[in-house]
Amino acid sequence: MKQGKQRLRRVIQKLQPKKNTHFFSPTIPEDVEVDLEGVVSPEVLNQTPEDVMFLDLETTGLRASRSLAAMIGFLYRKGTVLHLSQWYAGDAASERRQLKRLRDKMAEFREIVTYNGDGFDLPFLCQRWKWHQLDSECPLISRDLLPLVRKKYRRTWPDCRLVTAEERLLGLPRCEADVPGSEAPLRFQDLREGAPFEVIEPIYLHNRRDLISLVGLRYRLQEEMLSP
Repeated sequence: MKQGKQRLRRVIQKLQPKKNTHFFSPTIPEDVEVDLEGVVSPEVLNQTPEDVMFLDLETTGLRASRSLAAMIGFLYRKGTVLHLSQWYAGDAASERRQLKRLRDKMAEFREIVTYNGDGFDLPFLCQRWKWHQLDSECPLISRDLLPLVRKKYRRTWPDCRLVTAEERLLGLPRCEADVPGSEAPLRFQDLREGAPFEVIEPIYLHNRRDLISLVGLRYRLQEEMLSP
């Protein structure tokens, strides 16, 4: 793992323009706000309520006490399309602003859907809200799809990772160009040190795919969601 990270950093450094080693300007991606058409079937879209938010965080580490929610990705139905939002935070000040925006946006929804969100995303958010002296309780009903997948498939699947659920339930194998979310912290660090946007673009695509998959998985798991 250590050697893999070192190789990745060497690749990233090759992408960086030559710069003064003492001074650098961080790269700050613009917020993504885009309507997605045709990424799920009409049946799936019609069965997706407009008061449901699909959430996936990309962070600079696993410990909320010393890490940032570097990208807040969420998706929701808006009429005949799915709307994708991806908000970047490169420091504590911008993270507070984005977390406050997220709380305000959550007021428009009733339910939040995640994959391992009860185990990671939501506790991470709550701790970061608290750190920024914001209201630290999640205001939405949580629907974590991972326990539902484990309950039904843990005895027949090799594992219950999101990529496995995508392949087995949605027929969507990951492409070779896809990068794991575990690469996000290092790539976010390079972005803060002035690396070009191309370094982090695969994480944006990874996050987008995860969110779209959540919509399809929620549809496939509706029966389990209604079980007591």
